[in-house]
Formats: sequence, C-alpha cells, structure tokens
Amino acid sequence: MVTIADVAKAAGVSVATVSRVMNNSNLVAESTAQIVRQTIQEMSYVPNQQARNLRRNESKTVLVLLPNITNPYYANVFDGINERAQALGYNLFLCSTEGRNPEALLSEAIDCNRADGAILLHINRDARWLQKYSDRFPIVQCCEYAAPCDTAHVSVDNYRAGYEATSYLVGLGRRKVGMISSDNRVMSTLQRMRGYQDALSDAGLPLEDRYVACSDESYSYMSSLEAARKLLSQPDRPDALFCIGDSIALAAVVVAGELGISVPEDVSVVGFDDVIYTKMIHPYLTTMVQPCAELGEHAIEMLHQIITTGTLENRNVILPHGFVARESTCPAPGGVRPE
Repeated sequence: MVTIADVAKAAGVSVATVSRVMNNSNLVAESTAQIVRQTIQEMSYVPNQQARNLRRNESKTVLVLLPNITNPYYANVFDGINERAQALGYNLFLCSTEGRNPEALLSEAIDCNRADGAILLHINRDARWLQKYSDRFPIVQCCEYAAPCDTAHVSVDNYRAGYEATSYLVGLGRRKVGMISSDNRVMSTLQRMRGYQDALSDAGLPLEDRYVACSDESYSYMSSLEAARKLLSQPDRPDALFCIGDSIALAAVVVAGELGISVPEDVSVVGFDDVIYTKMIHPYLTTMVQPCAELGEHAIEMLHQIITTGTLENRNVILPHGFVARESTCPAPGGVRPE
C-alpha cells in the first residue's frame, strides 16, 4: 500500500508539502505542486486512505484542548462543540492546557489512540510544531490559530473587529482612546491590537504608548484591575477604552468607579465577546459580539469532514462578528453619536 511518505520521497518533497498540495494550499509553488500531483497519479495514491484507516479503528471520541473551562467565553464555544458532537455521534475528551504543554497532551492522545481527531481552542500564533501533527492526524483550530501552519481553523476577523470597536469610540467624539490588551501570544490579541492601531491612524489620532496596558495572558481579574488602574490613574487619562475581553472591560468599569470616574460620561468602555455577565450589572457593557456557539459548531463539523473523508474544501473559515451598544459608551461632550 502506497503511503503519503512514499509519495513525498518519490517527489523529493516533505510529507507536509504533499498534504498541502492535496488540500489545495497556496503555500506550495505551482511547479512543485505539479510534480506532487503527477507523482500521486503515477503511484495511484489514494489521498483519503488515512481517513479509511481511521474509520476502521475509530474511537468516536474527539479531544478538545482549551485553557480554562470556567471562562464563560470558552464555555460558550464548548457548548457549541458539544451540541453538534452529540448529533454527529462523538464523545468529547476535554483537557485543560492551563499550566501544561499542549504539544505533549496532543502527542500523547495521538500515540495512545485516544481520539479520532482534536479541536484546539487556544494555541500560540507561532506554534510551528502543530504542522507535523496535523499532517497525520485530523485537527481543527477554533478561535485561535498558528500562522505558520496549514492546519484548518475557524475564527472571526479579529483585525476588523478591533478596528470597528476603536472607530466606534472615535465616532463618539473620543480623542484619547486607550486599549487594554494581554501579554499572551495568540493571534487574536495581535490582530485586535493592529486593528486598534490602524483605526487611530486612519482617524488622524496619535498612538500613545501610555494609553496601552496589558493584563496577564489569561485575562485574570487581578491583572485586569492593575492594567485599568495604570491607565485611569494618569492625570491626562484616556477618555475611552477598548478592551480585548469582556472580563477586562468589566474590571475597567470597577476601577473607574473606585477612582470616581463616571462610565460612560468620563470614560467610555467597549469589551469583546458578549458573554453573559455583560448584562448582569449596570452599566451594561457595549461589546463586540463573537458567535461563540457557532464557532464550536463549525469546528466539530470541519473535523468530522476531515475524519470521514480525509479532505476539507474550506480550511480557513471566518465567521461574521457583531456589535452591540449598551450603557458603557456615550458621545463625548460635543461628540455626535454615529448612525
């Protein structure tokens, strides 16, 4: 039986390159892709042979790696995965990566045949190690993804969402727009920061380093309070804050209250995700809306397709995000609320 490794050796390329060609990736030069396709044809290699093998030894279990199930955002995404997984006949093997090595967890699950595939809800944007696993095992990245890899993923357009959140605050007449980000290395954090920066630049407003602070990598409440205090205790403080998570935004509202700063009049605050506690206390939080359950549903459906067919037509899925204006934002004195 011809394997993907045999094809790679005959074509003089890596297994990853053969995989990319079979998945119609644009990361392979056309001349190289032609050689690979010709080799596949000459050797009568069947691209979905791996999927057939998996079906014969299937466990009907999917590994889900996530950082923290108590975080309402991840809990909502997991709900989407779970509901659709039940309909597709899969059991879920849930594993927290908090304080642990995600590569080691994934490698162990593969080597021990514990699952037919895996969904990763959190991964560093520079995690090159993922490619060697997704070349031989069905994997879908959900919410976050590793940029150097051709591994399938589903997310929202975090750059556009960050740009829109910042532009909304500018449109309210806010001219000192700050941002509370995170010290983590995930793709969404980088993209939301770039969206924030470009929105200020396009509005002709300066990017002030003193108006940017970071929580820790897990958005912990204490680190979010500290970041908010750093910005709001300045004599010339921001008059608006874009926060990359709702928990960070709510911490900013708490700090503002402690300092006698009125939200939204003195400082308007926009969060991100629209989790349940955005409407638990006043002021209700203005926020960018992520389709959390839909992200989870798409992830398991994409993984199911890879498991059952060995291929996936659309490997990079971007779902639409939303926006809801509530009580934590208002026009600045003399500002005009956008239509």
